[in-house]
Amino acid sequence: MKVGDRLAALLLENGVDKVFGVPGGQTLPLYEGISKFQGAIEHVLMRDERSAGYAADAYARMTGKAGVCDGTVGPGATNLISPLAEAHCSSIPLICIISDVARAWEHRRTRGNASQAMDQMEMFKPVSKWQVRITDPKSLDNIVDHAFRVATSGKPGPVVVCIPEDVAGADFEFRDPVTGRDGATYPATRSAPDPDSVRQAVFALGKAERPILIVGGGAHISGAGEQVRELTELLNIPVVTSISGKGIIGEDHANAFGVTGTFGSPVARDLVKQSDLVFFIGCKAGQLTTYSYRCPHRDTQIIHLDNDPEEISRNYANTIGLVADARLGVEALLVALAGKASNYSWDFDAPRAQYQVWYQENTDPEQEDNDPLKPPTIMGVVNQVLTDDDVVVCDASLASGWAASYLNFTKPGRRMMAPRGLAGLGWGSPGAIGAAMATKRKKRILHFAGDGGFSYSMQEMEVMSRFKLPILTIILNNDTLGWIKHVQRDHYDQNYVSTDFSHVNFSVVASGFGLRSYRVTDLAGLRECLDKETNPDGPALIEVISDQWSSPVQSL
Repeated sequence: MKVGDRLAALLLENGVDKVFGVPGGQTLPLYEGISKFQGAIEHVLMRDERSAGYAADAYARMTGKAGVCDGTVGPGATNLISPLAEAHCSSIPLICIISDVARAWEHRRTRGNASQAMDQMEMFKPVSKWQVRITDPKSLDNIVDHAFRVATSGKPGPVVVCIPEDVAGADFEFRDPVTGRDGATYPATRSAPDPDSVRQAVFALGKAERPILIVGGGAHISGAGEQVRELTELLNIPVVTSISGKGIIGEDHANAFGVTGTFGSPVARDLVKQSDLVFFIGCKAGQLTTYSYRCPHRDTQIIHLDNDPEEISRNYANTIGLVADARLGVEALLVALAGKASNYSWDFDAPRAQYQVWYQENTDPEQEDNDPLKPPTIMGVVNQVLTDDDVVVCDASLASGWAASYLNFTKPGRRMMAPRGLAGLGWGSPGAIGAAMATKRKKRILHFAGDGGFSYSMQEMEVMSRFKLPILTIILNNDTLGWIKHVQRDHYDQNYVSTDFSHVNFSVVASGFGLRSYRVTDLAGLRECLDKETNPDGPALIEVISDQWSSPVQSL
C-alpha cells in the first residue's frame, strides 16, 4: 500500500473529511490517496497556503474537530507560519502536513541546492505543539495517532507532520488494518478542578460585593455555554466576554453586557471597573481584553479557570486558580454553590439603559456627518437583518472590533469568529470558506473585512465561486490602513507614511471572480442589497464606502 494512500485512510478514520491545501510535486502522494476515498474525504484547493491554514483553523472552530492543511516543501511550508501561529495562540488544533526532500538528499538541503529545500522544521517550533518528520513508513500509523492526540489534548494547538518525498511515495506492506478512534474531536481530554481550589473560589465569591464573569474562547472550545448561563443566573451577576467568547450566552440575556476590552463597549468596560472580583473563564486575560492589563486593576481579586496552568496568575498575581476544562470547572463550582444565597449590589437597570443610549447614538442613521458612512451605522443596518442561523466571520483589525461591539446574537453558540490569537490580516476570506464548509453550505456566512485586510486574500473569491459558497462579504472600503493611520494621527504628529491606497473598486474585482457584487454609499442602498442576499445562492460582495476616521477602539 502506498504511504500516501495509508495517510489519507488514517485521516479519514480519525474523523477528517476536509483537507485544505495547495499542491506541490512532493505532496501528490497524499492527493492521490485522498482521491481514492471520494465522497468520504475531500481536498479543498485554496489559492495560497496561508489561506489553507486559515480555512482549516476556521473549520476546526466551527466543527469541534481538528482542521487539516497541507503545503509543499520550502515556500509552501514557509507560507504556513502565520496560520499556524494564529491557531497556536488561539488554542485551535491543526494537523499540518508538509513535504520534504528525499532522505538521500539531506546534504543538498542547504540554501535550496535541492529544489525548494531548506531546514524547515526548526521554524515551526515557536508556532506549534509538536513537529515530527516521518523517516520510516512503519512509524506512520503511530505518528499520526500521536499527532492527533497532541493537537487535541490539554491546550489544543497545531502539530506539523513532515513527510520526505521518497517516504510519501513508497510502497509499504502495512501489517495491521487501518483503525480509527475519531482522533480529530476536541477537547480529547477534560480535567476537573482541585476541590480545595473550588472551595477557595466559593469563599472569595461569598466575600465579594460586585463579582463579574469575563468569558473567553476557551468556553466555546469546551462547550460550556449552558454552564456559564446557569452560573450567571445562580449568582445573578453580569457576564461579559472577550471577542473570542462572544455569543457564549444569548446577548439579549438580562445579565449579558457584550464584549469588554479594547474592541468592546464602554458599558462592559465600566462594569469590569466597578467589580471587586473578576472570574475569568476560558480566557487568557490578554492585552486587548484587559486594556493592557489595567482593567481589571492589578489588585482586584481574580478567579481564573483555564485548562493551562501557565495562564493562571500570568498577568494578575491576586489569583485563585482553577486548572480545569471550562465546562467541568463551572459544573464543579455550581455543585459547590448549590443552596448558597448571593446578595450582590449590582443594579442592572442603569448599565442596560446606558448601553441602549450608547448603541442608539452611534448607530443612528440620521446622525450628522455620516458621509462617507460610519461603520457603527453600517453595523446597525446589518443588525436589523441578522438571523439566528447566520455565522459572522471577521478579518483582523478594525473589522472584528465593529462586529464585536455592535452585532447582537440572541442565539448562543459559536456565532462569530475572528483571528484574535495573532490577529493577522487576511484571515477573513479563507476563514469564511472554512466556516461555510463546516456548516455544509447551509448557513449564510457574513464576512466583514476592511479594504486593507481583504487585499491580503482576495484571490480566495475564486474558491468561494468554485464551490458556490453562501458567503456574503461586506467590505468597509476607506482607502487606508485605518488603525495605523489613527496611531500616526495621535502619536506621530499626523505624519501619514505608507497608510493610504489608491482607490480600488472591489465590486468590479468581485464580479471578475464570478461573485454577485454591489457598491453602496448610503444606508438605504446597503439595506436593499442585504435584502437581496437573505439566502445567497453562491457568494456575493457588498462594497461599502466608509469613513476613514471612525474607530471601535475603547480607552480607559
